[in-house]
Amino acid sequence: MLSKRRIGAIAVISLALCVLAVGRALYAQWVDFPAYERATERQQISSVETIATRGRIFDRHGNVLAVSNRAFIMRLNVAAITTTVDAARLAEAIAPVMQENPGVLRNRIDDIMQKRRGNYIALGVLPEVMTRTITAIEDYDQHTTDRKLTKGAVEFEEHWTRSYPFGSVAGPTVGFVTYLGDSRSGVEAFANAALAETPGKRLGRTRIDLIDSKPTLSGADVILSLDIDLQAYTEQRLSAAIKDTGAQSGLVMVMETHTGRMLSAASWPGYDPNHISELASDPAHAALLKDSAASDVYEPGSVMKLCTIAAALDAGAIQPNQLWEDSGKIVVEGRSIRNSDRRAHGTVDLTKTLAKSLNVVTVQIAQALGPDQFYRGMAAFGIGQRTGIDVGGEAAGIMRTPTNDPTWGRIDLATNSYGQGVAVTAYQMLNAINAIGNDGMLLQPFVIQQWNDAQGNPTIKKTVPLRRAISADTARIMRSIMKDATMSATPKVAPQGYTVAGKTGTADWYLRGVKQESTIVTYVGMLPADNPRLTILIKLDQPTSSPWANETTISVFHDIAARAVRLLGVPPDTQ
Repeated sequence: MLSKRRIGAIAVISLALCVLAVGRALYAQWVDFPAYERATERQQISSVETIATRGRIFDRHGNVLAVSNRAFIMRLNVAAITTTVDAARLAEAIAPVMQENPGVLRNRIDDIMQKRRGNYIALGVLPEVMTRTITAIEDYDQHTTDRKLTKGAVEFEEHWTRSYPFGSVAGPTVGFVTYLGDSRSGVEAFANAALAETPGKRLGRTRIDLIDSKPTLSGADVILSLDIDLQAYTEQRLSAAIKDTGAQSGLVMVMETHTGRMLSAASWPGYDPNHISELASDPAHAALLKDSAASDVYEPGSVMKLCTIAAALDAGAIQPNQLWEDSGKIVVEGRSIRNSDRRAHGTVDLTKTLAKSLNVVTVQIAQALGPDQFYRGMAAFGIGQRTGIDVGGEAAGIMRTPTNDPTWGRIDLATNSYGQGVAVTAYQMLNAINAIGNDGMLLQPFVIQQWNDAQGNPTIKKTVPLRRAISADTARIMRSIMKDATMSATPKVAPQGYTVAGKTGTADWYLRGVKQESTIVTYVGMLPADNPRLTILIKLDQPTSSPWANETTISVFHDIAARAVRLLGVPPDTQ
């Protein structure tokens, strides 16, 4: 029997425990409740990122050049697949659906498990492939008595994949985006900020009980100045020229003279941006994933004579009707410079200087101009500077001058005057000569002519004059001289009914700084000659049929000019 003292102690302890329990409950209700409430909400509330599509790319007529389609990233659930046996079973189950070799797929899964690569099995998985993959795993589980794979073996993250309906047509200019959304080249890279989507976010307890949301915004649509019909033809004609001349590569570019709009920019070899993953994984093809018109530099050769003569005329260093004595050789700093035909032509004017592409006279003109004015003139034409063309990866070119290179000498002035010892991009050279067609005004070339934001509001690109390279009078004089020289030297370059003001260029080709036997040949011309509407550049690298521009580029220019004036409705200027 308990004593009264012991009963009293038990009562006191029980009362204390009750008070403590009540106090703890009140504390939890009034003090800890907000924390518990927040924890409960965190368990009940879900935050889901909502995706949008990247903006589309169109040509000038509304043809779709790039578009995003709904797709998924397939990831491995490394918690569900933990052994090599699991990896082999998973590969066996899903390889047929993914149209892959089971051994290759298993190695990829093993690499993920061994942390030798990211945890994605495949990128750009289409919705129907996702569904069939899940079904394939379920079917595999139903027909095996071994450990089940379950649907949790793989997980799918909603994404999008980029598609290029015209394939390789304009591929290097349009550029590409990887499955992970990295833009690497062309317009895709340059305009990435506008094209890129803005992911949204949804915060809620259920799909209906929405707490907060951040809107999802699609990327802006971009409209290019390219004409896909002209683009396709120029690529076909360039491909034929590569085959006919044995050239290793080449470019064809068509610019609207008075605006700077690019109507066509064809390169060979090009690439199909639909197959980027395969191309990028092959070292032999990975180097081709660029826009060579913007990123590759080369010696332009005698095309540069147009800039030299124009700068000298504009500075008043020479006169349009001035005569020159061509002895066939000129010595500068102990080095003999000769004409390409190794002949002396006696007394010549500027028309014959261009028609015969005389190095000796061109050097005399550069010497009359002097190094300060010569390099100032080349800078005015944009030589050695980026043009600002709106594609990714543009190079600046190379122009050594007395002020930027202590090794510069008078021989550099001489060779630069006829396009050797200087490196340009195709865009840079085309744009410089285009200034002569545009009454002396250098423009910023562009391929993006408009973009529309997510709400459809348009921004239209306007022509951007960069600076005056030469006066309008000098430009008109130059076009007249060029037209006469063209009619004398290469009359077959002009389509029927049109006059052309142009110039050939043949330059040495160097491999890792060593001069090779082959050449780089160029033709740049504009038409109609007196009031140009189009400026066109043809470039072929290392032709084997002939080392000379006038034997390899003339027919290409003729055919592309004839197609361009017809497609664009440019009226003839002769009967």
